[in-house]
Amino acid sequence: MDRIQTVSAALQVQLGDSLDELARECKVVIRERQFTGQTLLLMIVVTLLEKPDATWADFHATAARLGLEVTRTAVEKRFAAGDPLVEFFRRALERVLQQSPIGNPSSTELLQPFVAVLVGDATTIALPDDLADLFPGCGGAVGTSRAALKLQVLWDLKTGQLVKLVVEPGRASDAKSLIALDEAAAGTLLVYDLGYFDANRFAALDAHKAKFISRLQYGTDVHDLDGNYFDLLTFFRGQSASLVDRMILLGATARLCCRLIAIRVPEEVANRRRQQARDKLKKKNGREPAAKYLELLGWTMFVTNCTAEELTWKAVVVLYRARWQIELLFKLWKSHNRLQRGRAGASAKEFLAVFYAKLLGVVLQHGILVATAWHVATRSLMKAAKLLADEIKEMMKALGDLDRLEELLRELQRLIENQAKTTNRNKNPSHAQLMADPDLLDWLC
Repeated sequence: MDRIQTVSAALQVQLGDSLDELARECKVVIRERQFTGQTLLLMIVVTLLEKPDATWADFHATAARLGLEVTRTAVEKRFAAGDPLVEFFRRALERVLQQSPIGNPSSTELLQPFVAVLVGDATTIALPDDLADLFPGCGGAVGTSRAALKLQVLWDLKTGQLVKLVVEPGRASDAKSLIALDEAAAGTLLVYDLGYFDANRFAALDAHKAKFISRLQYGTDVHDLDGNYFDLLTFFRGQSASLVDRMILLGATARLCCRLIAIRVPEEVANRRRQQARDKLKKKNGREPAAKYLELLGWTMFVTNCTAEELTWKAVVVLYRARWQIELLFKLWKSHNRLQRGRAGASAKEFLAVFYAKLLGVVLQHGILVATAWHVATRSLMKAAKLLADEIKEMMKALGDLDRLEELLRELQRLIENQAKTTNRNKNPSHAQLMADPDLLDWLC
């Protein structure tokens, strides 16, 4: 069974008759007079995938295309269901996430040494203040919301699979998130930003023969291989070269043997970083960053347990920069799917229900794009998602006809191969170009 056949079968299960029972359990559909659980979900999710800022008329039009003879007033009343509607979409999302599709593994040579390449990160969604008890935000600072949630995502860049997607309160710590793994299958590579830095977790991953790449957190204890304290600033002041690639012991207690890769950045880059650091700390507490920290911003520092034989230093940098792909995924969900937008005048519970409906939609969208686009190394998920939006209603109408659904998915695949690719660049090579050839990296990064 190929990937399109797999995702076709999965969609029929995920969006099938079992939704009727779920709707009854959640008490969002008690008597099936106008809607079933399946038709209610499809009306809302499909409309939002096609038109994220949908009006009542748009939902009503989708209902008609699904064969429902309902009034627009009946449609509007469904959004007033409050907690039952929120629970219905939340639990439907959980079911879909249990069958996250896997694309054909990337053929990119840089990824081949690893059984999976997992990138983890989070994005924050502001919520109406009435939801602060459920989802407390950071609060306190000007422009921040009292209520917010975090989407924590762990994504396999080798197969496209959403390995984990967790909804957490906005004030939750990244380092303690469920996506911050301390166990992984041997041969897995994990790439996180500094918010997830934990030397002890890296040591646990190393013990399981998993690999990691991270920036080095300022203030982390570093020792040489003899166990002597290694003062980074003193060492860098004595360096004439712009590249350091050496073994160290990482962490005060972990003492993990790993590589330190440090690259001197141009002075204008260093000065820009220093000004940003000053502005950030001044906004937070009115203080000035430590002079030692500001001087170290003249270097970009990575730590990894991948050996030089496994990855060159340029390959390490390219794979760390590949983490940016998850930022582009969040951009797709927020700008194209309008994940953080709700209807003007909506109640807090309606906003939350629509958020879960949109999140369910983007997970379904991701599964379809994994099946139809992942084999294209130069794919643009944004372009592919726009093509999908034009086809989504026909696909959902074909849920009861497996052959027709597969036909529509293969047609989408052809459109993506023809119209949804990135282009090569002579300057600032694209992600696909760097993954294919890390030596294209400009080392002054």
